[in-house]
Amino acid sequence: IEMAKSRRDAEMEVEGGKRVRKTGDTNPSGRVHDEEEHEGNLKFEDPFSDVESDEDSEIEMLECAEDAEMDDSDDDDDEAGAGSSKQQQQVWIPGKGGEQPEHLEVDNSTYEMLHRMNVEWPMLSFDFVADNLGSQRTRFPMTVYAAGGTQAESREKNKIILMKMHQLHRTKHDDGSGSDSDDSQEGEDDLDDDAELQHVSVPHHGSVNRLRIMPQQPGIMATWADTGKVHVWDLNAPLHALAGPTAPATTHECEPIFTNSQHKDEGYAMDWSKIVAGQLATGDVKHSILRCKHVEGAFSVDGGAYKGHTSSVEDIQWSPTEAEVMASCSADQTIKIWDCRKRDGAALSVKAATNDVNVITWNAKVPYLLASGDEDGHFRVWDLRSFKAGQPVADFAWHAEAITSIEWCPDQPSVIAASARDHQVTLWDMSLERDAEAEAQMAAEGIPVPEIPAQLLFIHQGQTDIKEIHWHPQCPGVLGSTAADSFNIFKTINS
Repeated sequence: IEMAKSRRDAEMEVEGGKRVRKTGDTNPSGRVHDEEEHEGNLKFEDPFSDVESDEDSEIEMLECAEDAEMDDSDDDDDEAGAGSSKQQQQVWIPGKGGEQPEHLEVDNSTYEMLHRMNVEWPMLSFDFVADNLGSQRTRFPMTVYAAGGTQAESREKNKIILMKMHQLHRTKHDDGSGSDSDDSQEGEDDLDDDAELQHVSVPHHGSVNRLRIMPQQPGIMATWADTGKVHVWDLNAPLHALAGPTAPATTHECEPIFTNSQHKDEGYAMDWSKIVAGQLATGDVKHSILRCKHVEGAFSVDGGAYKGHTSSVEDIQWSPTEAEVMASCSADQTIKIWDCRKRDGAALSVKAATNDVNVITWNAKVPYLLASGDEDGHFRVWDLRSFKAGQPVADFAWHAEAITSIEWCPDQPSVIAASARDHQVTLWDMSLERDAEAEAQMAAEGIPVPEIPAQLLFIHQGQTDIKEIHWHPQCPGVLGSTAADSFNIFKTINS
């Protein structure tokens, strides 16, 4: 198991805001068309510069390691004398290694790639934007597109931020260990170059509680605002500009193409159907679920509310295989499975926790598997074939605080990622089991047996108050995580 060691980053600061609990041409597929990139396409933003323009200071991209810190370490080694050896680094495991040390450092060798980004305001929610650069991309440097929504100090300052992050180089050797020829691919650039970022901001009235992109048309996005309204946006034009050969304007003024004002209060639950294009389900804190459809060229609310929950609807997931089936979870401690042809009660319901059920994720590769995360820090895996029994097939209590996001890996159906308010992102493989024979051999040889679940693959740290995580749909093993103080994009050596 590769454990990621993190450090506190003094540069990751939020200049304001509050915390809460929680393109226009496209190709026929609706995906962003990316023009050939060249050196003059982007402007380098130096994270260590003392002078910044207003435009450049809004968002900046940071490399995962600080050269100055490594230089200081080298100087200390020199002062210790040529005959002295560097003190061996220790791995600190949250909850297992005693009190957190005052100084923690990231071990870059445990990541293929780790890049950090600062934003003007915290992003509570984001989503990756599918592009036409190809699927199953593994070569470095990488280019990815994403969209996020802010939580500013005042409603009129909020925005949707469209981002193009590129020159995302491999950072595995940033600790100075050198390039491993076995890991390098022909034509790859393993140099410690700076990642580059372009962005376009779209004004948004109110904080963005959640943002989701329509899978069939990535230029169409939905936002849940803290004003109690759900907006649908056509952002194909700014996305197309972002993918063009020249730097686009940094702002794009437009209005939503549809607004659902029928919810009685704000909410967080939102999901687009992967089976029916334009079908959107949203749930609010007044325990109602509404469905919108795209019919005859326009969006509209489809009928009345789905009723059954008795407290806030926290998350919604459409079935990956059935057009009229969705799942929801709630602060009423239940997970419900709905036949969307009926609105007066769920088809199935189980008590899934002893506290709020915050998030759920439906496995696209193994459609009978559903996972949930709750306020007590547990995340559980459910087999829908035996859902009525109300017993999960797996229950993990690793996290010390509430689970804030959970998502099955789109490429490896047994792998799942979770984030929590304990400032951790954890990666798990449900196919792994504890090896009793190997553990007995370790004990016999006097080797400490790690007190961690066999399924735990990786712990990512370095962010505060992590809100949401997503796997990139076209770059296997690449994860994004947004928090109150930063946005990270990374790929671990075992993901």
